[in-house]
Amino acid sequence: MSFRDVIEHADFETFTDALAPDVVWVGIQPGLLCRNREQVIETMRGWIDAGHAVRPEVVGEKENLIVLDPHVDPPNWIPELHQVFVVDGDRIVEIRDYTNRGAALEAVGL
Repeated sequence: MSFRDVIEHADFETFTDALAPDVVWVGIQPGLLCRNREQVIETMRGWIDAGHAVRPEVVGEKENLIVLDPHVDPPNWIPELHQVFVVDGDRIVEIRDYTNRGAALEAVGL
């Protein structure tokens, strides 16, 4: 299964299985940082438990970078949130949040 498939179509377990043990998630605000797989999973479960649904859509790809529009419902405090996933081998090693699609695409050179 490709990472595009994992991100867009797989269930939560399949997605979290693709996270590297030392994955880093850098949020938009200072201090919004997860430094390992367990912290990323805990943060995502918190969103799910708070009633947020995510309908991820890949909106750009370049080499080992995937730009994602998570389509968070209901929208969070960053209504145009986009993310860049960095893939190394068969693992997601980094997730970075951006305030909008343009900023995320620019970050990867698209």
